[in-house]
Amino acid sequence: MGLLAVVVFSNAIDRASDMVFRPWALADPPLLDHWVGTLTAGNGVRMALALDLRRAFDRNGDYPCARCAQIEGTATTCDERGTVLRYHISGSPKDRHARSMLLGATPEKEPAPDGLEFSTVSGGWDGADRLDIEADFVWRRGRSTISSTDDPATQPVPAPLERRGAGAFEAICAQVRRASTQA
Repeated sequence: MGLLAVVVFSNAIDRASDMVFRPWALADPPLLDHWVGTLTAGNGVRMALALDLRRAFDRNGDYPCARCAQIEGTATTCDERGTVLRYHISGSPKDRHARSMLLGATPEKEPAPDGLEFSTVSGGWDGADRLDIEADFVWRRGRSTISSTDDPATQPVPAPLERRGAGAFEAICAQVRRASTQA
């Protein structure tokens, strides 16, 4: 009985802490969901982008992580050729309502293929069904990444995302591929 009381009390403290310091974690509609949209990199390459966001937990997976990245998930890109790349993303909102946040990306496949690689997402959530973000890229060559203020491909670009179901990414990826063949 004592252990049950400790667990219930601990969960109540976590929830109260979220209500005060991280209301985005309990929001309805949720920030932690599937987000999909398109972007055009600085070098003119159109891409579909999907973010699947979830709450980051401690190493044991037991409790929300308070002193590390608070959001983690998966980013998936699809370019005009139909090349799909997946990334692990993690980061934290800069404010209580996630109006400003920064998420970093690491390729799921190591070593990542040479070419334009998704790097970071910055921007914010409108509290409803839209993420107004910018995406950054780097060039991958072997184990090295290259970014330059002179290279338009590696400059931040707008990437507005909308809340969509998990299957929406495939449809948007197909649209990006079709649009490139019609151009």
